[in-house]
This record gives sequence, structure tokens and C-alpha cells, in this order.
Amino acid sequence: MSPMTLKARLLTAAATIAVAAPLATSSALAAGFALKEQSVSGQGTAYAGVTAGGNGDASAMFYNPATMGLISGNQVVQTASGIMVKAKVENARATRATRLGGSSITGNASPGDIGQDAIVPAGYFVYSVNDDLKLGLSANGPWGLVTDYGNNWIGRYHGIRSDLKTYNFTPSVSYRINPMFTIGGGVQVQYAKAKLSQASDFGASRLGRPGTLDVISDVTGDDWGWGYTLGALIQPTKDTRIGLAFRSAVKHSLTGTVSFTGLPASLASALPTQAANAELITPEIASIGLYHEINDRWAVMADAQWTNWSRFKELRVNVANSALNSVTEEKWKDTWYFALGTSYKITDDLTLRGGVAFDKGSVDIETRTPRIPEQNRYWLSVGAGYRLTESLYVDAAYSHVFIPSTSIHLTDNLTGAGAGRGNLSADYKSGIDIIGVQARLSF
Repeated sequence: MSPMTLKARLLTAAATIAVAAPLATSSALAAGFALKEQSVSGQGTAYAGVTAGGNGDASAMFYNPATMGLISGNQVVQTASGIMVKAKVENARATRATRLGGSSITGNASPGDIGQDAIVPAGYFVYSVNDDLKLGLSANGPWGLVTDYGNNWIGRYHGIRSDLKTYNFTPSVSYRINPMFTIGGGVQVQYAKAKLSQASDFGASRLGRPGTLDVISDVTGDDWGWGYTLGALIQPTKDTRIGLAFRSAVKHSLTGTVSFTGLPASLASALPTQAANAELITPEIASIGLYHEINDRWAVMADAQWTNWSRFKELRVNVANSALNSVTEEKWKDTWYFALGTSYKITDDLTLRGGVAFDKGSVDIETRTPRIPEQNRYWLSVGAGYRLTESLYVDAAYSHVFIPSTSIHLTDNLTGAGAGRGNLSADYKSGIDIIGVQARLSF
């Protein structure tokens, strides 16, 4: 390969990585608001073995930077995952607190599908300085959430729209200490942007006439933060690999504004647009993965991942006028994700994959809110990879995520953070389909 050809490919690779993340649109697909969809080759086994590099390409570096040590030469990977989310609200019921008369809250009791379909891309580039030292760059959207009920739904005092997007850029390095041990690490540079909408019963709180005047608040904010990733890869035999990885928390101080709509002109000056801020801390993740080749065709793999969701105790928005501060209790719990998978090489060019996984929900029914009405998830995935040329390899995968029916039951006794928002009950029927495609260029 001529120096100019190599330079052109490196520039193309860097450009691919640079534009991958900003194209992302996010929907919450794993426990909490995590997005697992960062590797299509990994998706084929329900992400079993990705911490140990079982998917065999540079996209494993998102889960464990030490897996870059498995790459020969240089490699570019671009993924795109099409997400079809169904989250239907049924039997929604809302009343005011008993001390306010317990009257029904009017509005749309059947807002339909509150989820949004999305295309989530990710990009990776690994450059081999030599056989032992690798440099990498990845662009991802690791956290995201969109739910939208519409301004007139009967649970509007608890939340209308929740929208979180993150864009993560991670330069990484790995080093093979000896044939058995490889270590890796990276620096996360993360941009977060959020919007929260909610209605307030202004008629009840200010006029003494519940339901006569709703005011909708829209809070927007953004921030840059940083964190790190660490990983190790242990290869006790030529057929077996064990991966260990840790992704740090990233703290954001989202700053922006809150604006209000719905006030009559005579009262508009009472609630001008003003400064607002909120704290967001993405949770730590620790994982362990196993990959084992039974023979030159069959391989089995597993992954276990712990996420520190107990960090998320409340959603607090601070406003310049402190009387307008908003707090929603969350009280989430730490979660585990367990996956088992297998791959089979039909030929040297064609590999089939399959996997199952269990993703524990982070919220109990007592604290589940309409902003993130999440529940346990059960994954079933299949995938295939095919070598088109010596340097170009493509992957495709399909997953269905089964989500048991769930519900929310919130009680308003006019005390605590949710005072005045009303009693709310609703049932949810949800499911997710994911179709992913991936291209890998090695040179």
C-alpha cells in the first residue's frame, strides 16, 4: 500500500468516526436510559462475550478497550441500528388529591405509543502502532431517552416529554504486556442535552380552582463532561479469553432555561423565561465476559454487567425563582445484565450467531414514573457475518426485546416532592425490535 493510499484511508476513517455520534437519535433500550446498541456483531449474540472481544472486531472497544489488542493492522467499523419501539399506554386514570376533592383530572387517557423509532449509529477506528500497541477512537451515543405523551394527557402533571441525548467521543489505547495479558484505557468526552416538559395545575395552586388553568413548563439544558474506561483481557489458552472492564460515571451540570406557556397575558409577567439547571450523573458500569472456542467452527460466550443505577435517587430541576424548583423521587436500584451466546462458522467467510439475555429493571412499582416506565427485559437475538473481500466484512443482526406488561401507581397526599400532581395509574404494554447493519474495513 502506498503512503498516500494509507493516508487517505486514515483520513476517511477519522472522518467516519467524527460524524457517527452527532447523527444519533436516542430511545431507551436497556435498563434505565442506557443504550446497548453499540455493536451489530455483538448484537447477534445479545452482547454475550463482547467484554472478551467475542464479536471479533473493533466495536468491542466500547465494552472493553483492551480488546483492541485482538486487532491485526488497522480497522474501521461503522454500525447503524434501526430501533422500533412500542410502548402503549392503557387504562390511564388520574384524580386530584383527596384533600382537593378527589375530582377526576380530564384529558387524554389513551395517548398511544409514547416511544419513538430511531436510528442509532456508532463508529470505531483502531490504528496499530505495532503488534502490541494499539490506538483507537470511538464515537457513540451511550445514554438516551425519549418519551412523549402529548400536552393533554391526564398524567401531564407528572410529565409530558422527556428527552435525553448523549454524544460520547473516546480516544483509547491498549498494550499487550505478554501473550496472556492485555490492558487498555480511554478518556470519555461526553456531551449531554436534555429537555423536560411538564404541566402544573396553576388553577389549583394559585387560583383555588383546580383544573381551570394549566401552565406548561419546558426545561432545556446541556453540558460537557468527562470520564474514563479501563479494561483487561486475559487469554489463559489459545481458545479461551476473559475480559474485565469498567466504565466510569460522567457528571453533568446541565444549564439552560425554563419557559412557560399557557398563562393569560395578565399573568405572563409572573413567570418569565429564566435560568435553570439540573444535575445528571451517568452510572458506573462493571462487566466480565468469557469467550471460548470449542473447535475451529463453534464458539460459546457469556457476559455479566453491573450498572450503578442507585446513583439516580431523584430528578431535581433548580430554577432562578427557587419557588419553582421541581423534584421527582426516583430511588432506582442497581441492575445486572446476563447474556449467553454462540457462534458457528458455516464456512471461512460466513458466521452465524445467536444469543439470549436478561436485563433487570432498575425501578420498583412504588417509584416507577411515566417519564421512564421501565421494566425487566428479555432479549432474543440472531445475526450473521459475511466476508465480502479480503478487507471488507459485513454484519447484520435482529433482536426482539420482550418486556412484560407493567403499570404505575402514584399517590398524591399533598406531601413530599409530588405534592399537587394528582393520583395516577396506568398500564403499559411494550416491546422493541432492533435491526442492525455493520461494515468493517481492515487494512
